[in-house]
Amino acid sequence: MPRRLVPMSAVLALLLALGACGQSPPKPAETKQADEALSVTTSKVERASVATPITGSGNITPLRQTDIGPSVDGIIEEVMVKVGDTVKKGQPLFHTRDVDIRLQVQEMDRQVALARAQNANAQADLRRQDALKAGGWVSQSRMDAMRTNAEVTSAQAGVWEARLAQARQNLTDTIVRAPYDGVITRKDVFEGRFMATRFGSGTGVVQIMDINTVAAIVNVPEVYVSQIKLDMPARVHVDGFDKPFEAKVAVINHRVDNQTRSVEVRISIENKDHKILPGLFCTVDLMPAPRSVLAAERKAVLGGDGAHYAFIAENGRAKKVSLSTRDLDSERVEILSNVPEGTEFLGGPNLARLSEGIAVKVETPVAPARTAASN
Repeated sequence: MPRRLVPMSAVLALLLALGACGQSPPKPAETKQADEALSVTTSKVERASVATPITGSGNITPLRQTDIGPSVDGIIEEVMVKVGDTVKKGQPLFHTRDVDIRLQVQEMDRQVALARAQNANAQADLRRQDALKAGGWVSQSRMDAMRTNAEVTSAQAGVWEARLAQARQNLTDTIVRAPYDGVITRKDVFEGRFMATRFGSGTGVVQIMDINTVAAIVNVPEVYVSQIKLDMPARVHVDGFDKPFEAKVAVINHRVDNQTRSVEVRISIENKDHKILPGLFCTVDLMPAPRSVLAAERKAVLGGDGAHYAFIAENGRAKKVSLSTRDLDSERVEILSNVPEGTEFLGGPNLARLSEGIAVKVETPVAPARTAASN
């Protein structure tokens, strides 16, 4: 079948009709872009008062700990306590054999009596010679000799009295007593062993600890040193206990460890029932005073560590803003830089679809409907 040719006049008529409209047909790309503006919600960067816990870890230690050794040389005759015993200050712990020291006390007692008698006799002679001197019967040299003898015998009596006091003190020291209330945590020596005080360290018979109060010694990173204060509230989590212990900072070491870059902090914990044992591992949450921060919703912040960012709306389009942040809690982060208070971050179900420059439409959240009050 032969093709029909379109008359040239028809084509010209069509072109003239289009020109008469005075408008161009809409571009498909622009229509599609307007239709695809993403619906988003916003949340403000607001100022908040927060107290972020400072965390450290360490161990439980006793308030005091002492290795108790003998006070005098000799054989340990009896150890009166065992590991696990609770003792009071002044309670006997062990004693050294005292036979030789008792004999020394008796000997010194006799020497003191002899020296005092000699001094009394010398003083009497001095008084008699002094009375005769008035009649010219005694020379000055004789008087000087008698006075010197009286002084010598007095000094000798004093020496023996001091030795007697030392011997009596040694006899008292054969019984070693608890220096403070505590518990016996180690027994190193049994009856029959000779112990000498001159050996110095390592001569303990028993070990005593004061655990009525214990200390949590923890290391805290040096960046927090300006925030740590004496009597700062602390929450101590001890291994083996379900609930933390409420306490306060008792000691702050003014030395920073060069290896760990940390500061030693000691937290005092009441332990009257002796349930918290020295050596247990612990973690501590120190509670500093609240500080003012800029906070934003965590779900509005995207990206990984060191590369956090958020989106804001600018002229109807999404704009990416890099952020420096720090965790506050499970729902908020602290904004450290780049945005002022009141900035509105984009969010909502379409947040993951946002990119730089994409068109956005901010939706106002719908307030929940009020329930009519019943009469």
